[in-house]
Amino acid sequence: MGVSEAVSERASIQQLDDRTIGLIAAGEVVERPAQVVKELLENSIDSGATSVHVEIQRGGFDLIAVTDDGHGILAEELPLAVNRHATSKLGGAEDLAAIGTLGFRGEALASIGAVSRLCVASRPAGQQGAELSLDDGELSEVSPSGLAEGTRITVQGLFANQPARLAFQRRPPTETAQVVDVLVAHALCNPEVAFRLDVDGRRILETAAATEMADRLHDLLGGASERMIALARPDSDESAPGEERWSGWISPPDISRGRADDVHVIINGRPVAAQPFLKSIRRGYHTRLMVGRHPVCVLLLDLPADEVDVNVHPTKREVRLRNSWRVLERLERALKETLKQIPTGAEPTSEFPLGALDVPSAEPEVKKDVSEAIAPVWARAAKPKQTHFYQGVEPDVTEPAEARPVSTSPLDQETLPGLDELPTAPALSSAERDLHRYAERSAAVSPLDEPEASPLEAEVTEVPEMEPLAQFADSYVLAQGEDALFVVDQHALHERIRYERLRNQMANWESQPLIEPLPVDLSAVQAAVVDASLERLGELGFAFTEKDGSWLLTAVPAMLVGDERLAGFLDDLVSELQESGEDGPLATAEALADEIAFMRSCRGAVKANQRLTLAEMRRLLADMRTIENPWACVHGRPTILKLDANQLDEHFGRHG
Repeated sequence: MGVSEAVSERASIQQLDDRTIGLIAAGEVVERPAQVVKELLENSIDSGATSVHVEIQRGGFDLIAVTDDGHGILAEELPLAVNRHATSKLGGAEDLAAIGTLGFRGEALASIGAVSRLCVASRPAGQQGAELSLDDGELSEVSPSGLAEGTRITVQGLFANQPARLAFQRRPPTETAQVVDVLVAHALCNPEVAFRLDVDGRRILETAAATEMADRLHDLLGGASERMIALARPDSDESAPGEERWSGWISPPDISRGRADDVHVIINGRPVAAQPFLKSIRRGYHTRLMVGRHPVCVLLLDLPADEVDVNVHPTKREVRLRNSWRVLERLERALKETLKQIPTGAEPTSEFPLGALDVPSAEPEVKKDVSEAIAPVWARAAKPKQTHFYQGVEPDVTEPAEARPVSTSPLDQETLPGLDELPTAPALSSAERDLHRYAERSAAVSPLDEPEASPLEAEVTEVPEMEPLAQFADSYVLAQGEDALFVVDQHALHERIRYERLRNQMANWESQPLIEPLPVDLSAVQAAVVDASLERLGELGFAFTEKDGSWLLTAVPAMLVGDERLAGFLDDLVSELQESGEDGPLATAEALADEIAFMRSCRGAVKANQRLTLAEMRRLLADMRTIENPWACVHGRPTILKLDANQLDEHFGRHG
C-alpha cells in the first residue's frame, strides 16, 4: 500500500497511549546496543563515579550491565528515575542555555525500558539498597536489594519484543566493536575514572584511573600514542578574540588510518562526532597526509558552556557551536603550528636539523657542469626535490630523443623460439619459472614463460584468431585476423593479460605461517575487533593468538610476506571490520589485491622497444582470447588498433 492510499480518507486526531509514545521515543534514543551503553555510562559519570564496570553478552542484545560507585539513587526516587523527562541535572528552562552534565533529557531509562527488561538497583552512601524493574514498559514495585554503594543497571533482551527493529540490527561482533568504541571515547574524556569491559565473560578492556593523560592514551590507543605530539597553539591565538581553546595530541604524518575512527573530538568533556571537524583537520595537515588517510588524534575543545548547544540531537552525539567558523580556524592553525616540529623528506643531519627542509647558506653555491654527460633516468629521479623556498632546484636536463628502433623480419629464425643464439644457462624448470615470474622485479617476462591456460580457461572474449606478421618499432605487433590488419601494443596487452591472471589467483588469500610470532600493537578497539573477527581474518590469510593480554600474529597472507604494506593493510582492514562487520566483501582487501596485481603486472610485462620472436607474438595474441577485457591496459590505454581491409581498399582506390 502506498502513502497516497494510506491518506486517501480523513483520519481523526487521537492521543497516543503511553506505550506507543515510549516506543517512538525509544526509536530516537535507543538506536543500537552501543547507544544503550553510552546513555548508562553518561549517568554513571554524572553521578561522580570513579570506577565503572560494563558487561555485555552477544553484542549487548542478551545482556548489558553497568555497575558504578557513584552517589546512587534513593529508594523513593527509583520510580521517578525511570519516568520520562525526570532528571536531577536540570532545574528549569534557563539551565538549558549552559548544560554542564553529559545527560540532561531524563528519558534514557524510560526509553530503554520500553524495548527491553530493565532493572535498576542502587544504594546511596549510608542507605539500604533498593531495586525496581521495567519490563517492556511495565513498572514493578520497589524491593530491597543487596549491593555495594553505587548503582547497577541491567538490560536484558534488547529489542526482543520488537522483531522488526531487531532485524535491522548489525551482527553481535559489530555491535561489540561499537560498544568498545563508546567506552574508549568516554575513557579519553575522563582519565580520572577507571573503566572495565567484559564481553561474553572475557575481560576485553581495563584501564585504571590515570593522573597523567599519557598513561590513558597508551592504555587505549596502544604504542602509537608514544609518538603522538602535544597540540601547540600559535602565540597569536592567545590575543585573538574568543575564549575557545584547543588542546590534545596528534600523530605525525607517517602514522595514519584509512578511516577516521581514531579521530576523537571532545568538547567540554563530552565526546562528539568528528565528522564536522575532519575538513579542518585535513587542511591543518595539508599535504603531509596522503589523500584518503586520516591521522590519529585526541582533540579537546574548552569553551564557555553557553557557546555550545548540546540539545540538538536525541543522542547528544552532535552539537552546535555559536562561533563554529572561529573554532575551526583555531583548530587548523594549531595543527599547522604543531606540525612545524615534525621534519619531512630526508633524515636530519648536523647541518640540516630539519632534514630536507633546507635553509639559506652563506657559502657560495658550487655549480656543477652537467653538460658533459647526461644522467640516466633512474639517477635523475633519485635527486632531491625542492621542499623549501630557499632551496635551489636542480637544473632540468632534457635527454635528447632517441631514434626509434628499426624492426627486422624474424622469418630467418634458426633457433628455437624463446632461446638466444648462444644460450648461457640450461632452461629453467617450471618451479623456477614460477619463482622468477612472480618476483617483484623490473625485468620483463617473455610471453612464452607465462603459465599455460588450464582446460577450464575457455576462450571468454570474441577476439578473431590472429597470425603475427612482424613487429613495428619493436613496440607494436602487426597481425592479420579475418579481413583486417591489427596493430597491437605489446606492452599494454601483456600488462592486461598478467593483471587479470594475477588478480584471479588472488581471490584465494593463501596463508603463510611465520617462523616467529610477530607482536602486534593494537588499540583497545582494534583488539576487540580482532577478537570478534578471527574467522573472517583467517579467510584473508591472517592468524592471531593471544598471550598475556597481547596479540601475536602467527600467519600472514602469502602475497604480503616481507611487504612493507602489511602493517598499514592490517590497520585499514581492522577499521573496515569495525565499521561494516563481517558481511560482504571488504573494500580494503579488494583494493590491496588490485594494487599488488597492478604493480606485478606492470613490472613483468614486455616493454616497448623490446624485440619479440614470432612465437612470443603468437602466444601473446592467443592469450588475448582468454581474458575478459583485452581492449585496454590497466592504465586505461587501448591495446589494439584495427584497420579493416575495406578501409584500406577504399583508401587506395581499389573500390569501383
